[in-house]
Amino acid sequence: MRILVSLLFIVTLVGCDSSNQLKGSVEDVSDGANVYLNQLGPQNIPIPLDTVQVQNNSFTFDLNPGKQDINLIQIEGVNGNIIFINDAKQIKIDANKANLRDAKIEGGEHNELLKDYIDIISSYTKDRDSIRAEYQKAAQRGDEIAYLDMQLDIKNLEKEAQENSLEFIQNNTHSIVGMMALSDVMNSKAIPLNQMKTLYEKFDDEVKDTPLGKKLGQNIAEIGATDIGAEAPKFSGPTPDGEELALEDVMGKVTLIDFWASWCKPCRIENPNIVSIYKDYKDKGFAVVGVSLDKPNNEDAWVRAIKDDQLNWNHISNLEYWQEPIAKKYGVRAIPAAFLIDENGIIIGKDLRGDDLREKVKEVLGE
Repeated sequence: MRILVSLLFIVTLVGCDSSNQLKGSVEDVSDGANVYLNQLGPQNIPIPLDTVQVQNNSFTFDLNPGKQDINLIQIEGVNGNIIFINDAKQIKIDANKANLRDAKIEGGEHNELLKDYIDIISSYTKDRDSIRAEYQKAAQRGDEIAYLDMQLDIKNLEKEAQENSLEFIQNNTHSIVGMMALSDVMNSKAIPLNQMKTLYEKFDDEVKDTPLGKKLGQNIAEIGATDIGAEAPKFSGPTPDGEELALEDVMGKVTLIDFWASWCKPCRIENPNIVSIYKDYKDKGFAVVGVSLDKPNNEDAWVRAIKDDQLNWNHISNLEYWQEPIAKKYGVRAIPAAFLIDENGIIIGKDLRGDDLREKVKEVLGE
């Protein structure tokens, strides 16, 4: 559920009736304070649309007719955002400086759905935090039975939240808010790819044609290319010595493509495990290719981490950080990320770590 939670923080909800005009009121903000209107563009990057000033605790924006655009309002000197869908003729917002997320909105259908979806997330978050608080108390007093019961409660709550989200998506394939929910489900990796594709295809073309819809469709296509059972995309890139190295030239009977970076603490923590497995199975056909997402002009840190962590296998990096072309080809949006492929280049495992990685390598190569 991250697009709403991370992008909004449960950010502020806004209602709106798309098209002609947005009228807002905000208490306790001085005249002349800037109010910024942004549209949420590709990759969740705000695109500036307009700026007005507060006068007599009010502000007004003229809006272009939108195709369910996701818009953000920020007020100078005020924490938080107001989020609304450009979906109706008139939008009215009544906000308070102390808490923008409690803004009262009068708007169209999609803003009502946005409020409903935020309520779903808020309810889940509140219940989860309550259970976790009790969970910690049980752990502190050594109550193992209560501790285990609460673990089960968390799992049941997550299952219920997932079911609620899927139902919301299925009922709202005409709305950008349904697409926001689908994006959250995809980020949580809660359902298989084929189910993601099926849900996405049910959305109206208008929704698919929004920046969020296009980006999600692209992400699904990229993940499909690296699903288990698919042929791993081929690639090549520069080594620390400046030579060009291709995946197919260094593959073993089983090969781990490891996406990492010198600045990534979880990657560095996992490295000793990969080193151990590599030592035990390299003579039996286990190969590793490290693909680093180190930053531009940071080659020294990359090379130093290879040496310090004793990563004695092949390494590639274009030193382009999150724009690393190999990572983009594999749909990598977080690291560490790893793909295990067989001698034919078929993906047989994803994001296996610790004992899970060792057991899979052992299964393929034997003792």
